[in-house]
Amino acid sequence: MVMRRLTRVLAIDGFIISLALVTIFVFFSLDSQYFFAGENVRNLLVQSLFVLVLSLGMTFVLISGGIDLSVGAVLGLSGGTTLLALQHGAPMPVALLAGFATGTLVGIANGFAITKLAISDFIVTLATLSITAGLLQVLTSHEQLIGVNSTSFAFIGNGQVFKSFFPVPFPVLLVACVIVLLEFVLHRTSFGRSVFAIGINRRAAHLAGMRVTQIRFGVYVLSGALAAFGGILLSSRLNSVQPGLGGGYELTAIASAVLGGTSILGGRGSIWRSAVGALFLGTLANGLQLVGVDPVWNTIITGTSIAVAVALDQGVQRLALQYLSHAQFEAPSGSGNVPLLLLGQEVSE
Repeated sequence: MVMRRLTRVLAIDGFIISLALVTIFVFFSLDSQYFFAGENVRNLLVQSLFVLVLSLGMTFVLISGGIDLSVGAVLGLSGGTTLLALQHGAPMPVALLAGFATGTLVGIANGFAITKLAISDFIVTLATLSITAGLLQVLTSHEQLIGVNSTSFAFIGNGQVFKSFFPVPFPVLLVACVIVLLEFVLHRTSFGRSVFAIGINRRAAHLAGMRVTQIRFGVYVLSGALAAFGGILLSSRLNSVQPGLGGGYELTAIASAVLGGTSILGGRGSIWRSAVGALFLGTLANGLQLVGVDPVWNTIITGTSIAVAVALDQGVQRLALQYLSHAQFEAPSGSGNVPLLLLGQEVSE
């Protein structure tokens, strides 16, 4: 009975990466006196948010069976247009709208080319990555985007709430609300269920009457809008935008989603688990820096950790499911059904 319960826990998607996050958090807390300090924990959370936000949109895209390589560059360009609007005297709501419009328009362009023109999502988003990165370089070469004097804009990326009790960074609270909302959309709405169905079998979803083209289009628009959100947060945090801002973030966002159990083949994933994956990478980077690991080794250690975590997660789940299936077949007649956990969900046969 104990073994069966333990196995059922191990079979849950996201359990291993969550356990890994807790493990490295405890390890770095014991190894460095500065890691568990309140200020460092707050900085760690905020610094993880930008990739985390990208991983949320990437999760929708990957579950639908696609990929979006442009999100890092879109983050940079969206932050640049927001800061540019503020520098030219635009009210903050207008500047925020400009930033969101930038990312959303790129998402619309991606969705149109992929769904209407039937061009490979890899090719389309690789092209928009180059285009948006180039546009940011043009933008920053004509005007220095730095030093906006706006306390309300600075509050978005640097403000704190609940100061009387335990100061919580405002961007952390903001992103937490987005995570809850998107988790609800993914698992509790027809749009989310359609995203899963399309990722599992696009043709079958079409034959079932689902609006496959519209759903896939919406996924890329959502990814672009979330990249814009990340760009606004980062430009507010830094109060500047430099050429190449967000470069490489798309790969880290994909790694975060995969660490959280999202399948790159489609049909499987979760918003909160992708968030845990992003926090794992952020915690690892922060901890390695504090314990004095040579930055040259950081990338190697991070890449190795990703490979080990994913392999361990998939291996443990596979063994757990095999054990539960074996227990199901060996259950004596009349003893009732043995619950199986398949991809993190209980089913009864």
